[in-house]
Amino acid sequence: MGLLPRRAASQLVVLVIVMMLAAQGITFWIMVNERQGALQTAGLNTLLNRVGNAYSLVDVMAPEDRERALVALEDPMLTLSSDSVPALPTDVSTPFSEWLLSEGPLANLVPGSEALHTRILVDDDRCERGEDDDHEHDEHHYRGGDLIDEYHEDWRKRMRKMDCPPVLELSLELADGEWLNAVASPPQPSWLWLKAALMGAGITAILLVSAVLFAIRYILAPVRRLREAAQAFSRGNPRQLPEQGPDDIRDVIRAFNHMQVQVGRSQDEKARLLAALAHDLRTPVTAMRLRVEMLPEGEDRNRLLENLAEMQSLAEDTLEFIRGSASESGRRYDLSALLESLCDDLAEIGMPVSCNELPRCVLVGRPEAVRRAIRNLIENAVKYGEQADVSLSTESGWVSITIADHGPGIPGELREKVFEPFFRVEASRSRESGGAGLGLAIARTLILGMGGSISINDRKGGQGAIVTVRLPSGQ
Repeated sequence: MGLLPRRAASQLVVLVIVMMLAAQGITFWIMVNERQGALQTAGLNTLLNRVGNAYSLVDVMAPEDRERALVALEDPMLTLSSDSVPALPTDVSTPFSEWLLSEGPLANLVPGSEALHTRILVDDDRCERGEDDDHEHDEHHYRGGDLIDEYHEDWRKRMRKMDCPPVLELSLELADGEWLNAVASPPQPSWLWLKAALMGAGITAILLVSAVLFAIRYILAPVRRLREAAQAFSRGNPRQLPEQGPDDIRDVIRAFNHMQVQVGRSQDEKARLLAALAHDLRTPVTAMRLRVEMLPEGEDRNRLLENLAEMQSLAEDTLEFIRGSASESGRRYDLSALLESLCDDLAEIGMPVSCNELPRCVLVGRPEAVRRAIRNLIENAVKYGEQADVSLSTESGWVSITIADHGPGIPGELREKVFEPFFRVEASRSRESGGAGLGLAIARTLILGMGGSISINDRKGGQGAIVTVRLPSGQ
């Protein structure tokens, strides 16, 4: 299977073409053999008819006129002569002779089996010279002139042999007791018809391949649409597919549509539950804050307020992380404009953010999710790396957003763990503590939900880390 293409449509085309070529080859081989055999038989019958005509003509002629008539009837394929004795032994009796007398071209011309003798020989010299060599037939023309007994046993098969047809010797007794001796060499059939046959087979093959390509493309079109819908669904942009194609493909499409509905329903229920949970959590935390603020000033009051603030921040971050997989309707948006607006907003509140000149890039997807994910990454870079440099690039089928900082970087063994919820590495990146360790986890959840990827690498030429976000440009 390693030689087959990877796609199902291409594999089907290759397999169908191979089977079709095999069938065409077998059919063509059978046709060539049958056609050549038919032409060989036709050439033999023509010569035998000429022998019969010559027999009918000279049988009623005077002996002195026969030689001139026979010379006039000769050609390179047929040699005729008359003599008082037969050229063949009179004890030779073959199935071929019986066929000529019963149903062949000489039937009803020769009075009986004693008046006809035949012999079938192989003209070995003619085979070696080739079919176009027109030597005269003489007694030295045949290598030994031996009778080929096995051809007598199956003379019809020998008559149809294409590579080297046999030579026939006949002796027919005339009415006056003289013998008409004939040597007939059936011609090799012409191959001119083969060109037309090859052209016909080629045209048939082209038409069949075109029909197969059209049929496979038509049958697999729903599979292609299913693949595109699955890719869109992985980017959070679900759409229902029409149930088309064969029954098994319809079943797959029906199951896929049902899955999309179920997943969407589950996400909606989770979003509603999270909204209610957020409201229920904010209410007691707010009530506790109000009560603590009414306490007298003191160290205990301040610690309680800090704990409540941390609790509220932790609850908000947790809810945002869980909400990261909630659905957002997809739409067209300008990614470069979104990034420039985000950088400007963060710069206005005092964050050291630089946004390089960005190429225009229009995508179809979830702009709010992209904005939230990139904002988390920028805030993380500023908090732990002092500054964030944002850039955008495009490549075949993808767009890449990079956020580079000027911090100490992240050790290689921790670059996957930093995306885990509540994991913090501020000891290795900054002396300043803060956050619940959910910023990168939320960003990755959002990016993966849009069919993208996120990775962390060291900054080239200096300290710092580079976070690269890749999003499919076809979303």
